[in-house]
Amino acid sequence: MLIVGTDAGGVETDLVAGRLACPVCGAGLRPWGHSADREVRQLDAVERRRFRRSICAVCAVTHVLMPEDTLVRRRDSAAVVGAALVAKANGKGHRTIAETLSRPASTVRGWLRRFATMAERLREHFTRWAHAMDPAHDRRSSGGDGFCDAVEAIGVLGLVAVRRFGPRPVWSLASVVTGGGLLANTSALWATPV
Repeated sequence: MLIVGTDAGGVETDLVAGRLACPVCGAGLRPWGHSADREVRQLDAVERRRFRRSICAVCAVTHVLMPEDTLVRRRDSAAVVGAALVAKANGKGHRTIAETLSRPASTVRGWLRRFATMAERLREHFTRWAHAMDPAHDRRSSGGDGFCDAVEAIGVLGLVAVRRFGPRPVWSLASVVTGGGLLANTSALWATPV
């Protein structure tokens, strides 16, 4: 799996031209069909998507090209999950959040629990990314609970990225720097800042 931009036409152009690199060996990827249709629930709509697949010209490993506004193994977009995380950090309970987002309470509770178990790792990861993008930014944390600090670290990275690169959706950025694994229930390695 490889996180790519949300412009399907641009991604296809880059793939055909060999400008997308294999995350395993770094060689150029080439087209290799499509994945099965997938439903992605946005904040205000439901989209059917068919993600592009690619294959490495050298190591022959296949990769699904996943748009940055999605998360691995989640039906809901990164923005929906992000809205739930921000609401929890602001003191809302999972039932209230679920009602606001029109999602099952058990789904929202699962997101919040998973994020809470990974909060310290996530806070450290996003803080490292923010520092890599702007070493001069303030690295201090508010010292709240781990959940709130992790959500804040994502927001800080968003601010640093906007100052450096211009406007970008913060939850898409969160998906990019975690390789789509913001709420992954496996021990997948996240991309580290260079």
